[in-house]
Amino acid sequence: MARAQQSDITAAEKMLAEGRLVEAENRLKQTFENTSSVRALILLARLEGSRGQPENALAYLQQAVDIAPNSEEVLSSFARLSLALGRPSPAVAALDALIAMHPSVPDYHYQVGVARVQIGALTSGSESLEEARRLAPQRPLTLIALGLARNRQKRFEEARDALTNALALEPGNIEALAALAEAREGLGELEEAEELAQQVLADDASNNAKATANVVLGMVLIKRQSYDEALEVLNRVVRMDADSYKGHYQLSLAYARLGDRENARKHQQLSREALARVDEQMTALREAAGIQEEDGGM
Repeated sequence: MARAQQSDITAAEKMLAEGRLVEAENRLKQTFENTSSVRALILLARLEGSRGQPENALAYLQQAVDIAPNSEEVLSSFARLSLALGRPSPAVAALDALIAMHPSVPDYHYQVGVARVQIGALTSGSESLEEARRLAPQRPLTLIALGLARNRQKRFEEARDALTNALALEPGNIEALAALAEAREGLGELEEAEELAQQVLADDASNNAKATANVVLGMVLIKRQSYDEALEVLNRVVRMDADSYKGHYQLSLAYARLGDRENARKHQQLSREALARVDEQMTALREAAGIQEEDGGM
């Protein structure tokens, strides 16, 4: 880095530390205009992040990626922020590049695994998560993500093992409990599934965990032929999320068992429409990431 550029960056960092954000921003923009400094872009991204403007921060990081596509700091910052903003597609390319440069860093395999699972590339996503687990076997986040992926693939025994290990490391993790309930229901372990689902519902859980627990509970009740109770539980799911294709599908089964053909057909159609929207979104995300893989498992 040239001496004048380093001097400008140092001055801007001092301004940032002192809370003189406008002055720092102006200095960094001028430095970038004069020198195309990647460091200036990184600092501008951090400044925008501190202001609660993550979209602006991501734009600066995208510029930095274009200029320095082999910088670990740039790529990792871009990937983390992309994932935090719910944009897994652009994160994939950055993380693939990071893994090519640093194949032994478990967090990069974990992040790309999560990103790939989010866009419906379950096979490659699960493989990345398995590699992350191999590199760091005792990391609960990796085990939970792997359990969620295996549930979507209906590989419930593998999901159960991963999630059980995660809970041994982090007891009471609500996301893991909800996912384990789903795995156990898939294995026909109804009592265990119900107990886990009730634990989740008794907690101040996230909406995602509650929705999973309610779907699991509804499925258990249907298998026990407690159809009216199942309707009550599953209607909670679709009230929370009108696009829950799992909730609508299970509702269609419960109504069919009760002989209510009209509502059974209605919720079956709603399930198909919701699933079609999810498939369309996943396809678009995979195309944006340049991934042809389509292995479903929704």
